[in-house]
Amino acid sequence: MEQDPIDALYARANRHGVAMSRICDEAGVARSTPSRWRNSKNGASMTVLRRLNEKLDEIIAERASPADAPSEAAA
Repeated sequence: MEQDPIDALYARANRHGVAMSRICDEAGVARSTPSRWRNSKNGASMTVLRRLNEKLDEIIAERASPADAPSEAAA
């Protein structure tokens, strides 16, 4: 059985240690929206769900970015 897309978003955010509130804030989505979808299991906007997933992708990529690593030239 395929996982619900809302549950999948929550699970992925959890796996990467990213708060859903941060994803919502950065994506410009009300913090209550994913919770409301999750509790009712209907009414999820695919456009907004896609935007939340894309924002989570960006946050994960930022964390993995070598730009935060110390420069070898500074050593």
